[in-house]
Amino acid sequence: MTRVLTQDDHRHIAAAITAAEAGTSGEIYCVVSHAVASYRWIPVTLGAVAVLLTPVLIGLLAPGLLHASLFGADWSSGNFSQADMASSLRRGLLTLSLIQIAVFAVVMALSWPQRVRLWFAPPPMRRHKVMLAARSQFLAQGLQQTADRTGLLLFIAMAERQAVLIADDGIDAKVEQQVWDDTIAGLTEAAATGRLAEGLVTAIAQCGNLLAQHFPPESQPRNQLPNRVVEL
Repeated sequence: MTRVLTQDDHRHIAAAITAAEAGTSGEIYCVVSHAVASYRWIPVTLGAVAVLLTPVLIGLLAPGLLHASLFGADWSSGNFSQADMASSLRRGLLTLSLIQIAVFAVVMALSWPQRVRLWFAPPPMRRHKVMLAARSQFLAQGLQQTADRTGLLLFIAMAERQAVLIADDGIDAKVEQQVWDDTIAGLTEAAATGRLAEGLVTAIAQCGNLLAQHFPPESQPRNQLPNRVVEL
C-alpha cells in the first residue's frame, strides 16, 4: 500500500496532537484512509446494463448484423424452408450472444480502474460509506469512552476526496456546527491542493483550541489515546 504521508508528516502531525492536547483534557485522533470501499459492483452493474441495451441498440442502429453468421452460412434453397428459418434464427441468436459477451467484457475492463469506479458511484453513496467508515473508526479507537465524552476524530478518505470530523457528545454540545464545518472546509481545501499534512496540523490546532476553551487540562494529565495519525 502506497503511503499518503511521509515519516516527517507523521512526526509533525503527532507533535501537533501532543501540543493541542497539552491545553485540554480532550483527545484528538486522526485517520487517513486510502479508500473506504472497493465499489467493485460498479463494473458488474455497468456491464449488465450494457448487455441488456445491446439488442436494443443493434435493432435500432444495425439490424442487419444479426443476419450475418460469425461462422459462415450454409447453402439454402431459393425458398426458405422451416429448417432454413430455424438455422438462421440459431445463427442470429448465437451472434447476438457473442456480441453481448464481448460488450460485457469490454465494459468491465474499461470501468475496472478505481478512478472510473468512483466516478460512477453516486455521491450520496460515497458520503454514506465515508461516514460509516468514520463512525466505525471512532468506535474502534474507543473515542466514545474518553472522560467527559470529549473524544474527537479527524477522518480523511483520499479516494473519495472527503473529510469527516466526529466530536463526541461532551464537546459537540458546546460548539456550533458551523465551527466544525469551517474546520473541515479548510482541511479538504488543503488536501485538494496536495497539502494534507499541513491541513491536518492546522485542523488539529483549531480543534485543540476549541477543546481548551471548554475542557481545560486536568491537574494530573493523562493521555488516553496515542498521539498519532493512522493510515489505512
